[in-house]
Amino acid sequence: MWSSSIALVGAGLVLTAHCHLLQGILLVNGTETKEWQYVRNVAGLFDIEDEVLKEYPWLQYNKMPPQYDIYNTNITCGRNAFSFASQTETADVLAGSEVGFRVSYDGISDVGPGKNYYGEPTFWHEGPGMIYLSRAPNDDLEHYSGEDGEWFKIAYAGPKSKGEWLLPGTRDFNFTIPLTTPPGKYLMRTEYFMPYYYLDKAQWYINCAQVNIIGPGGGKPTEFAKFPGTYQMDDPGIWVPDNQFGQGSPDTDLSQYLPPGPPVWRG
Repeated sequence: MWSSSIALVGAGLVLTAHCHLLQGILLVNGTETKEWQYVRNVAGLFDIEDEVLKEYPWLQYNKMPPQYDIYNTNITCGRNAFSFASQTETADVLAGSEVGFRVSYDGISDVGPGKNYYGEPTFWHEGPGMIYLSRAPNDDLEHYSGEDGEWFKIAYAGPKSKGEWLLPGTRDFNFTIPLTTPPGKYLMRTEYFMPYYYLDKAQWYINCAQVNIIGPGGGKPTEFAKFPGTYQMDDPGIWVPDNQFGQGSPDTDLSQYLPPGPPVWRG
């Protein structure tokens, strides 16, 4: 009976989660770490015991449906991500070095991370990606949700050309930690979303890694954001004209796209 129930639930999730994604892998200088080792795990739409998930790994579909409500606290780091804070390790990263998030599951994988009928998991929906940092008070990441914190943007992956986005079809979102970032322990937030020409229909895929940034410091980040709080549904870049939705159409003009939030702080 349990197996039959799982199969039915899974079939429903396959239909609703096609081409969604999880960015559960942190890359440090190009080196892949374990899924959810340094990235806070996220909750699914319903509870599944760990032992069941190990037996039926395709049930990661449960975690992937996008978020639509940017006023909900789940927009900070993903669904109930704070509940996984104590289970997440903190990665040492050097200021000035390359870091990245890798898509670990994308909605059409068959048996888990790295296994996919169409090759490796990738970014599917058209849209931009952004990276934010928020310093944990007293460098205490275990008790920091990020919901009341200040976030500064350090990376942006937008249009590749007038008619094409940079990230779709790739697996990694790589960027450099600004050299003068003040040393300390941070939540590193990856934000990938699909803008939409209907209000309230933008899709959000959010994950947060726990990192300890080591470096000379000296920089003073400016122009902070809050999540939730800064974004509004009708912001330019979230609610877009139809010629900035998707890619590949003769009418597409991504050169006019304006991303939401503050500018990138480069140190």
